[in-house]
Amino acid sequence: MNIRGVEENQILRLMFLCCVVIFVSGCGKKVIGPSVAGVSGAAAVKRSIVKIARIQIGKPYKWGGVSPDEGFDCSGLVWWVYRRHGIEVPRVSWQQKNAGKYVRRSDMQAGDIVLFKIPGQSKSLHTGIYTGNGYSFVHSPKSGHSVREESMDKSYWRKYFIGARRVIE
Repeated sequence: MNIRGVEENQILRLMFLCCVVIFVSGCGKKVIGPSVAGVSGAAAVKRSIVKIARIQIGKPYKWGGVSPDEGFDCSGLVWWVYRRHGIEVPRVSWQQKNAGKYVRRSDMQAGDIVLFKIPGQSKSLHTGIYTGNGYSFVHSPKSGHSVREESMDKSYWRKYFIGARRVIE
């Protein structure tokens, strides 16, 4: 190869790496890439949402918290995880109730937002991210606790479940 061929090859590699960095960093409002090896971009993003949510397990609950450094409240966790993927959802739980489209419990998919109406919380709701693993979800429960994955089949969560929202098609 001549020197010019090597330079062009290096430029092409650099351009490819820049594209990968932009895609992974979540620039833009939605990052739903093309099909890769038979898996749609949406499926890959949903898996990544669950993975990033699970990485937050153990982070402390903090009312109003929206980052791993300070901690999360329930809707702050959902907001932060989706935002890391370049997907805008409302910041507060009662507004997350209207994000995307309604999904029945039997039709939920990994990455869907799950919603619960806990008594005594006025219009506030509790939200989390469905993992697709049975009926489990990742959420930041309440003060004094930390982000965790928990079964929605527990009687408490089953009793207060009001629905799910799909933001990624």
